[in-house]
Amino acid sequence: MPLAAAVVAQPAAEPAAGDPLAAARRALAADDPESAIALLDPFLRRDPRHAPALLERSTARCMLDELDACKRDLDQAIRADPTLRQAWLNRSAIAIHEQRYDDALADLREAERLDPAAADNALNLGAVELLRGDLPTATAHFRRHLDREPGSAEAWYLVASNYALSGYAALAVQHLERAVALDERSRVRARTDANFAELASHRGFQQLLATNSWVPPPGALAAERLFRTRYAGPDSPIVVAILNTLQLSGATLDPRVELTPDWALFWSAFRIQLVRNADDSTTLRLTAPPGLFTPSSWESRTASFFREIDTQLLRLELAAERGVGAPPP
Repeated sequence: MPLAAAVVAQPAAEPAAGDPLAAARRALAADDPESAIALLDPFLRRDPRHAPALLERSTARCMLDELDACKRDLDQAIRADPTLRQAWLNRSAIAIHEQRYDDALADLREAERLDPAAADNALNLGAVELLRGDLPTATAHFRRHLDREPGSAEAWYLVASNYALSGYAALAVQHLERAVALDERSRVRARTDANFAELASHRGFQQLLATNSWVPPPGALAAERLFRTRYAGPDSPIVVAILNTLQLSGATLDPRVELTPDWALFWSAFRIQLVRNADDSTTLRLTAPPGLFTPSSWESRTASFFREIDTQLLRLELAAERGVGAPPP
């Protein structure tokens, strides 16, 4: 069911291996609510007031769109154990889905009372206040959340996504910009996040997505090379050469690749940036955080990387001349 962007479910403590409750949770994690219910029904026949089991069965029933049964199990779980914070969070999520925002706030306040130090308290309250249309109160909650984690890109991103979801474009862009400054991969995430879909034509959002303003930290290691080949999007030989080189090296590649008309970014053991130049050449910049490599190992590694890029580009050029597809790396 669609929920406010910030209402975050906290994982329940994992019971001992062999416990049917643990098996039910594994089934839910595998998106198999039917199996979870089959495990929980006999468990609850033996112990009908077992609050964690009621909570898990309510989750399974919600996943099956059996909303009335989901709510019955959830209310029974709360009656059996009013200290079960996750049950209050889940009930607030249902109230949000049904646009009962006052009820959602009441449930979230109870969740906060049960754990005043929980990181999601202010974020959840702010999300619901936005849905109620109370921007000043929502902003106060968000400020409290950000004051708690001022250096967290995730915190700034979640606040931005809530503003975007509620139509506050300028505030969304402002907070997303801070998230990107803390972790530039937040920009990649926002490109495909449905919460930002309504901002697609917003000038500030477009500018943020088009701008690569990343600055290396002091002491970062850097290497740069000019290639006489044109970067023109995902099918460009230089992009294929980079991907082949990483594959051959066995390096882990972050799936969040970012490709724009003027530049591209890849993240592996180091940051890889392509920049399209006016003369149809491409600048390839490699950057690593301080301390990740010794200067000598960095020099050796980047030289080897550039040599393999040359090799891959030559292979692609020869394949193009023969009129065949790109060869395997």
